[in-house]
Amino acid sequence: MLPASLARYLGESGRDDYGNDVEAWAPWSPIRVFGWEPAKSTEPVLVGHERIVIAVKLYARKEDRIGEHDRLILEGRVYDVVGEPEDPNNNPWFQPGLVTVNLRRVEG
Repeated sequence: MLPASLARYLGESGRDDYGNDVEAWAPWSPIRVFGWEPAKSTEPVLVGHERIVIAVKLYARKEDRIGEHDRLILEGRVYDVVGEPEDPNNNPWFQPGLVTVNLRRVEG
């Protein structure tokens, strides 16, 4: 198992000076994950746009209950959880105890 850190999403914690919702996360806590696939990045084809979106599929223990909007640190980089984890354990034949968590990081 590999080390990672998890910050659980707590929801909205109020509004900022401009009236925008402010989101909050719990403090980082260490977890162990099974592994992750190589990162895949997409870049805009427009000149002058420097934003890169990096996507990673993470394999984590189901019992860690990673949820949408949580955040994870893998190898020093912060990723946002996208959607609910994909759970292959909902059948009577094969239950690996792992879920697939889709992660995203945006740079630029």
